[in-house]
Amino acid sequence: MGQTSTRKSPGKSSRRMAVAQPHIATGNGRLHFCGEMVPTQQGDVSAKLAFALAGNSGYVRHISGLKARSAPFFAIIEPILSKHHIPNDFKYLPLIESAWKADAVSVAGAVGYWQFMDETARDMGLSIAPGKDERMDLRKSTEAACRYLRFLYQKLGSWTLVAAAYNGGVGMVQRKVVRTGNRDYYSMAMNEETGYYLYRILAMKELFTNPIYGVDRQAFYDNPYEREREQARRMGWLNDNEPEPVGVPIDRAPTNPLAASRGEAVLMDSVLTELLKDSPAAPLFVGDVAAKLVKPGALKTGQSWTFVLTENVQIGDDELKAGDALYAVVDDIDANGMVFLRATKAISADTKTVIPLSLLAMNPATGLAGVPRPKVVKIGWVVQWKIS
Repeated sequence: MGQTSTRKSPGKSSRRMAVAQPHIATGNGRLHFCGEMVPTQQGDVSAKLAFALAGNSGYVRHISGLKARSAPFFAIIEPILSKHHIPNDFKYLPLIESAWKADAVSVAGAVGYWQFMDETARDMGLSIAPGKDERMDLRKSTEAACRYLRFLYQKLGSWTLVAAAYNGGVGMVQRKVVRTGNRDYYSMAMNEETGYYLYRILAMKELFTNPIYGVDRQAFYDNPYEREREQARRMGWLNDNEPEPVGVPIDRAPTNPLAASRGEAVLMDSVLTELLKDSPAAPLFVGDVAAKLVKPGALKTGQSWTFVLTENVQIGDDELKAGDALYAVVDDIDANGMVFLRATKAISADTKTVIPLSLLAMNPATGLAGVPRPKVVKIGWVVQWKIS
């Protein structure tokens, strides 16, 4: 469906750009969408969700007001969703589509709460006659949206794909399913807007359902920059509608000159950075394959290291087995002590066949490239690797 606004989705993360990962706390310990588990253990999924949460972090200060404003809309929408057996998570869709504006119109011409295009609106039984556009009627447009969502589910069989199709079209999603041979939204190469669409819904769901948001606002903004802004608001010097000033708190200036070169994502005091303080120390992310060190090189750029796989793995057409050798090179060691290892080939222990590949050593705490440099490099060090 058309959108009144779009957010840029994150591109491939630079290895020097540390991205805070979302701390997801749901009833069963895992985030889900319409009963389908969200694979937040995958680094790229977690990173996209982090960006979506960061994009909505401005709502955190006003989450109570947003909930209050949304309550009467949810009171109408939820019973209609239930009547049509549509999962309740779709109640967030009109919030991100139209921000509860009946007269919202996208650049593509979609109109109303659920942002229906003309043809789809008519197909779902809505009148769009001049002066009587039922896309602006909350009840009637929600009934039509439920019929459309049910139609999409009958075609696709997955509520996650239904959300993608609502944004990008059922034909596009069906072609992706045929081309890839799977129905996993999270592994499909979508266009930028559709590839990021579900994460916007998930981020809004987190803000509304995770009790950590809105309970203690100061816990999220306990930093000099935000304290100064809050004081400026109280004194009438700052209007939230004005452009956000750019800068860092003066008492957060890095004492280490090397730290001054770090990216904005490292320096910013965001909601996600604060949430990371509560993250467990245990590994959160598991790579595509694990390998243990058998022959370390020097901790210098360009040095070769040798690992052996600890498990079987299929990479493309090649089946690698536990015990196969994995050869890696040190791409970089940054000022924060992160080691960037890249595996370039494997050698079969049985046939001695050389298998070209590309794997990146992964930080199990973030799911991103780069592993913390160990104080002492020892044989047997197990590293998680992600197919790049």
